Amino acid sequence: MLQQLPTPLMFKQRGDSSYCLNTAFLSLFGISPDSKKGSEPTDFRFYDPLTKNELTGENCPYQALEKGDVANTWVRLQTPYRSLHCFINGSIVIDGDDEWLVFHIDANNRVTANNGNDSASAQRHIEFNQLLTKFSSKLINANAQDLDVIIAQSLAAFGEFCDVDRCYLFEFSDDFALMSNTHEWVAAGVSPYIDELQNMPTKEMPYLMGYIERGLFKVDDVRRIPDSAIAEREEFQKENICSILCSRVMADGKTHGFIGCDITGSPYTWSASDMEYLKRIGDMLGNTLQNIYNRKAIQTMQQELIEANRQLQKLANIDGLTGIANRRLFNTTLEQDLAQSCRKQGSLSLLLIDVDFFKLYNDQYGHVAGDNVLQRVAEKLVQSCLGTDDLVARYGGEEFAVILPSTNIEQAQEIANRIVENVRCLGIEHKASPHNGVLMVSIGVATQSDNCDESCVELIDRADKALYRAKSTGRGRACA
Repeated sequence: MLQQLPTPLMFKQRGDSSYCLNTAFLSLFGISPDSKKGSEPTDFRFYDPLTKNELTGENCPYQALEKGDVANTWVRLQTPYRSLHCFINGSIVIDGDDEWLVFHIDANNRVTANNGNDSASAQRHIEFNQLLTKFSSKLINANAQDLDVIIAQSLAAFGEFCDVDRCYLFEFSDDFALMSNTHEWVAAGVSPYIDELQNMPTKEMPYLMGYIERGLFKVDDVRRIPDSAIAEREEFQKENICSILCSRVMADGKTHGFIGCDITGSPYTWSASDMEYLKRIGDMLGNTLQNIYNRKAIQTMQQELIEANRQLQKLANIDGLTGIANRRLFNTTLEQDLAQSCRKQGSLSLLLIDVDFFKLYNDQYGHVAGDNVLQRVAEKLVQSCLGTDDLVARYGGEEFAVILPSTNIEQAQEIANRIVENVRCLGIEHKASPHNGVLMVSIGVATQSDNCDESCVELIDRADKALYRAKSTGRGRACA
């Protein structure tokens, strides 16, 4: 009676070690009727579909049924021929003195849909579209950081929905020379191979690549791959692949990689819906990758624009010869610092610096040497001013200026004297200089403290008058 029922059943007598399988079960799992006799209990394994742990001992559904417990649950049922995601419903059937432990197998509807059941096929299309919509909404706004997780979730959902044993994404290197398994989902009881499939030369898989370049690679029975591709056939067989289906993933106008799925254990005839579903998942991933590429390109352009503006601002505010602030940045900074100093009722000092007898230096040593002197003096000025808010600027020609926020007249005079000495210690030869034939500078010092009515022009004018006093009293010194 159990053998003749149209629903898939596996059953055995209580205490017996051998399973009996009815015709519907054999058909569901692709088992030849000639192979059912002599099957051992180890030929069939139950796995928890969530943890992927094998259900053995007391956790085995048959053990639960033997003890009289309820044994109705979702499992991954693995046979020597095929493994499927199933809901098993256990019951005990009494036939005279015999007790039969019976499991009704309610499989994922892939096989039913593929066997021409129009109602099941229509329902399956609806469920797949719902699945696709769910992940499309996630992928639309996915960023690069979220992408790995969402791809992994998509592969898992697709693998479980289509009841395949392995689902994966391969991505090509930029030069198309290598391919790597970047994401992989495997069903319970199936060995993963992602770690072994990294940086594989594409030239070693010409049979596969020829089909991928055209869009689809479909093999119902790996054993039928021609001998001309024996290396690829042996690689698939090493991974226990019996049937394989792969679909190209396009992004940024070129082949980015491919998404694929495998059936292990026994060959499987891929249906039109299998191919359609895989292609649509691949297109969805390709569109997501394309969106990310586009966003990255926009971000790169934005960053380049920011950098270009930064460079333009630098060119507008930095002196091209010395690399320090120019007159424009000096004027802006002095105005801001002076206003801030007044608000805080603090002090601000200004140094105006002139290279002594610079025209004579240029006449004797040449303009190239003169430019070099200005660069060395500018560098020494920066080294001599230690405040983080100090600004050293080229004021014009051989003149420099230093803004010293929060600096009183005594401190400013000390800094100015240090600058004079530091420039002297450079030891730059200047035979026309009266200071032992060494290049020197003169400095005028002015400080704004309590007089907040003083403008930038007035402060500069006082520093300029102080500079004039330094020059008129012998140069090579700082005066306030």
